[in-house]
Amino acid sequence: MPEKILLPAYLRETLYRKNIQVRSIRELPPDLRNEILSGQKIVLVFSSGKVFPARVIKAVDKAALIRFTGPVPPVKPPENILLVVSSSTTRYVFQALVRAVEKEVFQVQFLEPRVEERLVPPGERAVFFTPLPLSLFEPLLSGRYFLLRDTNLSQEGVRDLEQGYVYDLIIDETDNVVDEFEKLMSSPGKIFTLRDISRGGACIYMNRVFSPEKEAFPLYLRGTLEGRGRTFNFGLLGITRRVRTEGNRTYFHIMWVQRLRPFVFEFILGLFSETPPSPDAL
Repeated sequence: MPEKILLPAYLRETLYRKNIQVRSIRELPPDLRNEILSGQKIVLVFSSGKVFPARVIKAVDKAALIRFTGPVPPVKPPENILLVVSSSTTRYVFQALVRAVEKEVFQVQFLEPRVEERLVPPGERAVFFTPLPLSLFEPLLSGRYFLLRDTNLSQEGVRDLEQGYVYDLIIDETDNVVDEFEKLMSSPGKIFTLRDISRGGACIYMNRVFSPEKEAFPLYLRGTLEGRGRTFNFGLLGITRRVRTEGNRTYFHIMWVQRLRPFVFEFILGLFSETPPSPDAL
């Protein structure tokens, strides 16, 4: 069933600034750390797709007390939140567990950066990579355009289908597919190999050394996964988070602009496993 999605504006930060996962206050640059500990610097708390400004009022290595300067997120212990501290060039991202809540003050514990479950499909699986121009992606961030995610998968019927799909489309305010996006999709894109896929993103590679002008840029990734008599077709919008070279291969680490639903990833896992986990376990 198609789902119309307004992308959160904070994705712009992901696109234009380097992102580093950290697990301790001590891992911040000294000047930035001092600004945080003195309360001069605002930290941004992300919860349920919304942003809540706060200040650190006390901190040790892997724990802190934070006080919100405005609205307080509707979070209860022991839920997880993200804390982001930004410099002019870099975003430092903490994953944190909420230990206690006292009105506008949260006690949080910083966690190890989470490595979510990934599927590494057997063999070589070709995928098709199309970079997107900023002229097409920026309107998605400003609310002029919308993401339409269409799928035939659902919580109830995921185990019964033989062919599943998820496709992202870029639509305008009249719910029509944007012409520029449609033209880009008429060409197949560059061929890469899929290394792994998860609810949050994918890693792909090409068998040559390649250095893009920018490490972070928007893209569209298409492909087909087949296994055990079932098929999954996808076309997903993402942002490259990291590009690295290893030997003669260049790897692109991609974050989907909208995470896959648990039942979608269950279907993907079921292509290569007789007993995929239930969506509640993902």
